[in-house]
Amino acid sequence: MAEVDGRKPGPSGVGSADAVMFCGPCGDVKACSFCKDCHEYLCSSCTRCHERLDITKHHQLLKGTQFPSTYPTRQKMASDSESFEKCSDHPLEDVKLFCKTHGALCCVACTAAMHEHCKKDYIPDIAQSYITGAEYSKLQTDIQGLDQLGVQCQADIDRCMNEVDELKWDEIDKLKKYKEDIIEYINKRETELIAEMQQLHDHDLSLLKDIQARLKTWQSDLSDAKAKLQSHQQSTYKLFITAKRTLALVNQLQESLNDMQQQTKYQHYNLVKDPSMEKILTDKTGMATLEAADVEVKIGKLTMFYLGWTSELKAHCACYIF
Repeated sequence: MAEVDGRKPGPSGVGSADAVMFCGPCGDVKACSFCKDCHEYLCSSCTRCHERLDITKHHQLLKGTQFPSTYPTRQKMASDSESFEKCSDHPLEDVKLFCKTHGALCCVACTAAMHEHCKKDYIPDIAQSYITGAEYSKLQTDIQGLDQLGVQCQADIDRCMNEVDELKWDEIDKLKKYKEDIIEYINKRETELIAEMQQLHDHDLSLLKDIQARLKTWQSDLSDAKAKLQSHQQSTYKLFITAKRTLALVNQLQESLNDMQQQTKYQHYNLVKDPSMEKILTDKTGMATLEAADVEVKIGKLTMFYLGWTSELKAHCACYIF
């Protein structure tokens, strides 16, 4: 429950021996007990709830003659002198518990509403062991792995962009060499074919640039996650909270990277000479056409398939793991 004073201050703002003590969670209900574990005053209803919940039923409650008329000095948390974070669903309550059943960060209000019969841990008691445990170690390893995969993805984008440029100019060279034999006809078809190649080139380059822009955003999100974890290295509680929240982000980053890896591709094509070109130089569809080609491309440990973008360019280029 929220660690609030629960006392009605006197004129000077300081509690007195005859001050009326109010329930911390309720705010305006007179308190009848004080929990030494939560450092909080409780009304009769909250006291019964406190005694019923598994997570708080063993707490030491001061009642009757033991009921303190002045607020006891609050002890520091077990993990340094840091303060608790507030619950996103219950802003007045502190996140002190971790539900092992649902893997959720909870306050006492969350526990009463949704996790009453679940297995729960008190976060300051388990934070240090978590930081030295397997899950946090795997989280760091996964982030490092994603970082490396991001670098590999950037390298593949750069390589594909270079090959797209090289492909265009290689095929144009073939076209110009063939043009020497059919110079009068090639002037018209050359323009048409170069325009078609340029369209494919621009399309592929545009897609790769879009992926590159997405990767920069992805890298920024990953860097932010790493920075948040690094910023809480001195606080096991903060680090535990941040790490738990980062797990979902890591999964999202992995899915996003997989999507970028699958889209890092380009349409491969070869210039195919028209067999009737030497006989029928006046043929409007002669000279050559562009045909999608099956090409094995090795790109490290990434796996993807290249698919055509037009009905005339139906082909795939598989990339194999090696």
